[in-house]
Formats: sequence, structure tokens, C-alpha cells
Amino acid sequence: MIFGTPVSWFLFEVLSVAVFLAAVIHAAGRTKAKQHILVMIAFVIYAGAFENIGVWQNIYDYSTDRIMMIGKVPLSILLIEAVTLYCALWLAEQLRLPWWAGAFVAGAIGSLQDMTVDPSNVFDIHVIDGVASGQWNWTMHYEGGFFGIPVFNFSGWFTMMLYFALFVGLLDRLGERKGRSWLITGAPLLAIVPSLLVLVSPINLVLLFGWDALQGYGLLAESVMLALNFGVAIFLLFRYAKWDKPLDLKLDGVLLALPVIMHLWDIGLAFAAGIEEGYVPSLLFTAIHVALLAAVLRAGLRANAASREVDAGVQAA
Repeated sequence: MIFGTPVSWFLFEVLSVAVFLAAVIHAAGRTKAKQHILVMIAFVIYAGAFENIGVWQNIYDYSTDRIMMIGKVPLSILLIEAVTLYCALWLAEQLRLPWWAGAFVAGAIGSLQDMTVDPSNVFDIHVIDGVASGQWNWTMHYEGGFFGIPVFNFSGWFTMMLYFALFVGLLDRLGERKGRSWLITGAPLLAIVPSLLVLVSPINLVLLFGWDALQGYGLLAESVMLALNFGVAIFLLFRYAKWDKPLDLKLDGVLLALPVIMHLWDIGLAFAAGIEEGYVPSLLFTAIHVALLAAVLRAGLRANAASREVDAGVQAA
């Protein structure tokens, strides 16, 4: 135990702070720096509010034996979620996706990241004061879930990031059209309330639970909706992505590295702690995410080379 929390939980908190600070430092060097930083801060507030609602509704609970908490929710998971969103939105920009399509792709990437986070961390179980607890515990579950996790959880990550990204994008465009710099900068903070309202609305219930929305939890309906949500995002990715934007690897390489670092933590935790539920998902979904990041890296480097050839031709002429 370190400061009253299990060692692996403490290290997860350290990891969350480290990746969050790395993302903030990157955001500080970009155009619209204040807005990018506020995206992460506002998302922590937004996700924290929603996660506390989930605890209040007894859908899941978190052990409070942590150093950093927001209400009943560990700050560490909120920081990881915010960094995941920030990296995903950057990737959507790198692929020059329309802002609304980028929101769907960001949601899918967030869900993909969580497919290694949840199985490893939920079953990172420690006994504290005679009570066995994972980093978080599902109180509502069923047989045959996703490696021990309810399937709707992954659509939940998808929609939580989707709504927030959509409202930030909408408010940002409105600010640009009206010439209101305060609206552009403050879009992430202003997006919190409408995003939360949609998140607790019947619309979200349908996207999570499908035809079982009014009856509760169901493996088949949730699996169909998860596949549908991913299907829409994948279609938009292939329909609108443009793989021709040069990549400043020195500046943006950190945003390719951060998702991998978070996945590697999940892989390391699963195998070091003998968490069998985490073996397959941590390796499989890390490989899928890394393949996407590698494709973005390759496309960016090819665009760099093409740009240099054009510049050389202009100089020669």
C-alpha cells in the first residue's frame, strides 16, 4: 500500500497525471491553445458528473481508497478519458475529417482504448479492510459479457465522447461564423451542460441498449448497438478521411505515443498481475489501435516526403 491505496492503483494515478500533463503541454503549443486545454479540463468535469451519476444509480462503484477523487469517482480515470479524447480529436484533424465525422471517429477510438482499460483494471483486485475490490466494480452485469465487462460500457465511452465533441465543434463553428472569440475559446465549457443532457436522455439509452432501452440490460441488444456505433464511425472514417496531411513528428509524435503508453500499461498490468480476463483484449485491441496510429504515421511521413519533393521542384525551377 502507498498512501493508503494499493500499489498498482497508485501507479495508475501517477500514469494518469503524467499523460494528462504531457497532453496539456502539447496543447499549449497549438493554435487555439486555450480551447484545446479547456477541452481536457471541461471533459474531466463533464465525465466526472456523469460517472458520479452512474455510481448514484448503482450501475457501478469505485473503491474510495484513492489519493485523488472527484466525488465518488477517481480522478485518474477521468484524466485518462480526457487524454484519450484529446488524442482522438487530434487524429481526426490529422485525417482532415469534417468536424462532425471526427466526433464519431473520436468516440470509436475512445471505446477502443477502453477495451484494454476495463478488462485489466476491473480485475485488478485487492482486499482492503476485508473487502475485495477492483479499481472499479460493476454492480449490474450478466453472463457472457465482453471479457467480464457489460457490453454497453463501450458504447458508453463512444457516446460520452461523441456528444461532447459534437457540441464543442458546433459551438466552435458558431463562434467563427459570428466572429465571437470568447465563444470559440469557451466552447468546451459551454458544451458540458448540453452534452450531459443528451447523455442522460432516451437518445443515449437507445444507442447503448437498443430495443432493450426501456427494460434494462441485454447482451444481444447491447452487442448489436456497439457494432452499429462502430460501423457508423468506420464508414465515416473510410468515406471522409484524407491521408495527405504532413505530420510534424517532433511536435505531434507525443499524441501517437500516449495511446500506446496507456495500452502498454493495461498489457503490463494484465500479465504482471495474472489477470486472465485482460490477456486477449489488451493484446488484440492494442494491436488494432496501434495499426491505425501506424497508418496515420505512415501517411503523414509520405505527405512530408511529397511536400519536400514539391519544394525541391519549385526551387529547381
